[in-house]
Amino acid sequence: MSARRWSYAALIAVPLAFALAGPVLARAAPAGRAAPFGPSEWSPLGTDRLGRDVLAAALTGGQTFLLTGLLTVLGAYLVGFLIGVAAAAAPRVWLDDLLMRPIDVLLCIPSLLIVMVAAVRGRGSAVVIAGAIGLALVAPIARFVRAAAAGVVHGPVMDALRMQGQSRSFRYGSYAVREMARPLAADLGVRFTAAVYFLASANFLGLGFDTTSTDWAVSVAANKDALLIAPWSVVLPGALIVLLVVGTNLLVDDLLADPRAGAAVRRAGRDG
Repeated sequence: MSARRWSYAALIAVPLAFALAGPVLARAAPAGRAAPFGPSEWSPLGTDRLGRDVLAAALTGGQTFLLTGLLTVLGAYLVGFLIGVAAAAAPRVWLDDLLMRPIDVLLCIPSLLIVMVAAVRGRGSAVVIAGAIGLALVAPIARFVRAAAAGVVHGPVMDALRMQGQSRSFRYGSYAVREMARPLAADLGVRFTAAVYFLASANFLGLGFDTTSTDWAVSVAANKDALLIAPWSVVLPGALIVLLVVGTNLLVDDLLADPRAGAAVRRAGRDG
């Protein structure tokens, strides 16, 4: 593993460590609250608008944020993948239209509007917000998967396998998975970034989690007016979100750009 790849992984490791180990470490922080935007006895980063230690708040604010974003992307990708593959493999044009025309309508609706309406109606419920973000992601995912699957399902290799009577065999499916793995993996990183963006936007606008929550995006919105007097209350949670998004995309891009991996995939396709 190259030094560059290690550096990308380190970018992701920082917010992950905060999200996974943070709640345990934050137990050592004092339970009481100090003066808002003042010094803290527990860390040199000071306090936020509610008098909570900034570091302790950041340690407890990433778990729900990260878990909601991750589960939302996985759920949306499962639904979008099934719709996209079914449309690409549809034996009739009308079946493809039946699956994709509602997706086209959903694409016309601004994604952030869907999330905002759901956040207001759901009164900040994490489940409702996650469902709205997933709904906003399903349409572009289904479109992308359909485009990626169409060239594979109707390609010459698949035609040859079908002529050999292997259209339902493991060999048929494994070839399709190998051919689609790289573009879908790259797209998954993009969709995760979009999910984080929607989730952070809803929380930043005060439409997501409780405004007294230690969630990273909520903390940025709640403390933004004190950026000059208590910069860490905004910089720390904001930096954790940026590290998570940038590190994920850099690492995925680097892994997919590996010429050895690309050669291995091409050889596997020829051997299959």
